[in-house]
Amino acid sequence: MAWWETLFDEKYLRFWKPSRPPERTAREVDGIVRYLALPEGAAVLDLACGYGRIAIPLAQRGYHVTGLDLSEILLAEACRAGEEAGVQVAWHRGDMRNIPWADAFDAVISIYTSFGYFEEEADNQRVLEGVYRALKPGGRFLLDVSNRDWRVQIGPRRHWFEVDDCVVLVEAWLDLVAGRSGETWRWQEGGTWRSLEFDVRLYTATELKRMIEAAGMRWLRVYGGWEDEDFGPQVRRIIAITERPSRSIKPSSPQ
Repeated sequence: MAWWETLFDEKYLRFWKPSRPPERTAREVDGIVRYLALPEGAAVLDLACGYGRIAIPLAQRGYHVTGLDLSEILLAEACRAGEEAGVQVAWHRGDMRNIPWADAFDAVISIYTSFGYFEEEADNQRVLEGVYRALKPGGRFLLDVSNRDWRVQIGPRRHWFEVDDCVVLVEAWLDLVAGRSGETWRWQEGGTWRSLEFDVRLYTATELKRMIEAAGMRWLRVYGGWEDEDFGPQVRRIIAITERPSRSIKPSSPQ
């Protein structure tokens, strides 16, 4: 099975959730609302919504939010957290390559490098084509991924972190030919060594622009962070703002 079919379970909640504190989430949600110029009551699709970290705060601000994710475990946690927060979010289980809506959303968001999972580039392109269909004409798409230019500069690194008295060793790798970056995490529990692995396609802004335009969308602007930072090779993130034109344009295949 592919890593993205098995990674997003209880261990994901255990290891990743503590690294995304409420203040960080609030800053990101502020940026999403500002960058997309979301109108009051807008319909928003959170693609690969996970446990609802972004979807729930957006719903608390009055937006009509739909979350799509493949993981039953993360969706169950999202449902629980949404009920606890007193908001309604439409949670759906599904593969992001087959987004089931058409002309339905004022905005679609893909946060925290939830794009580029698939080894076949055609599959990643299918995600963007599905985003185009899901958007209403004039709707906007926000894509937040790791910046390949920055990642190449820092190179692969080895570090560790601690969660619940569990020390996790992280070994990163970088394949410049395949354009993919990955990590192996190892930790000891009950006297047994355990591990997980994942990897994603790294993109330059140039590559993303070409793919987005091939899907029929218009590239509007790119930021380097959530507080209006300029984009460049020195920043960690590519936060691209794109739009489905009010009048359709014929998509072309990426070169």
